Amino acid sequence: MKKLFFIAILFIFYNCNAQIKKENKPIVKVVIPIRNKQACGNDNNISLKKRDYWRANNYYDEKQSYYNLSTAKNILTVKKEYSIKNGFLFFNNKLVDSLEIYFGACNGVFYNVGILKGLPVSQNIIIANNPYPSMYGIQYTPNETIFTFLDYNSTLINGTGNLKKYYYSKWDGKTQNYSKEILKEEGEVKNNFKLGEWKYYNKNGVIDSTKTYTLKDSVDVRFPHCIFNKKEPCYSENKSSNAYTK
Repeated sequence: MKKLFFIAILFIFYNCNAQIKKENKPIVKVVIPIRNKQACGNDNNISLKKRDYWRANNYYDEKQSYYNLSTAKNILTVKKEYSIKNGFLFFNNKLVDSLEIYFGACNGVFYNVGILKGLPVSQNIIIANNPYPSMYGIQYTPNETIFTFLDYNSTLINGTGNLKKYYYSKWDGKTQNYSKEILKEEGEVKNNFKLGEWKYYNKNGVIDSTKTYTLKDSVDVRFPHCIFNKKEPCYSENKSSNAYTK
């Protein structure tokens, strides 16, 4: 009798336990952060097929360059081999498909520019004696162009907006601080061209000059497009002139 009673208790216990639903543990998914793609620089995730080395005509190195620009093409040679047609970069009358440009802009300033299908996709601006990777650059997306400075950014939507550019700050290795960023120029841009009144400042932050532009002037703010501006090319063919105009 005791055995029957014990068997009955066990049967009831297991039957009740089977009816209790066990809580399913949620499946944990591991989320891997997506790394931002850059077209240029050491963290390059876009494979560019070719490289070319350019320099401003009165560029001199003083062993500050990350690259060997001793045999780089000067502006005169660049303009003979390259051209801009309808906003696209061509080489010997053929659309540039995939190119990385290393450019010595002036002593201590270097550009690393990625070109895909004739258009810039990114630009790293490397300042000698400043930490790397650089704090300066230009990011291109299908709808935006973002000019990145140390403390400020300027964004053009579809090539249009108000653009402010600054003098590059100097880094103090002892204090780990940057010098104050000073406004260099500001004005309106439409379809990547300067428009209306532009103000230019000296390194003391005082207006040095002003100039008014129309779209007929076709002063493009992009690089390398600005090299081919008929009015105000950003880098001159004349060796005796300043490497950078405006």
